[in-house]
Amino acid sequence: QVVSGADGGYRFLTIKPGAYPWRNQPNAWRPAHIHFGIFGPGFVTRVVTQMYFPGDPLLQYDPIYQGVPEGARERLVSRFTLDATEADFALGYEFDIVLRGTRETPMEKSPS
Repeated sequence: QVVSGADGGYRFLTIKPGAYPWRNQPNAWRPAHIHFGIFGPGFVTRVVTQMYFPGDPLLQYDPIYQGVPEGARERLVSRFTLDATEADFALGYEFDIVLRGTRETPMEKSPS
């Protein structure tokens, strides 16, 4: 669990996930990604999105990523930055989550 600061910023340290197989078709793999569940004022205001890593060759084969409109896909890919990198310890990535507007981060739809 991470709570954003007053400016909406957040930071956490983790191990970069790896790709993993899933059985929706033969030899299908999910690209490396991290799920984000964002809560508003209450539990029922939760939205979920995924952050991918730049340059992942599996993005072109992932039906979830490919299911997002082409102009919005780049909003699901993090950006590597030396500013967030910790020397000799951890690579840093930035990922902006935008909840409304024309640059809104694509979110998973709730089941009806």
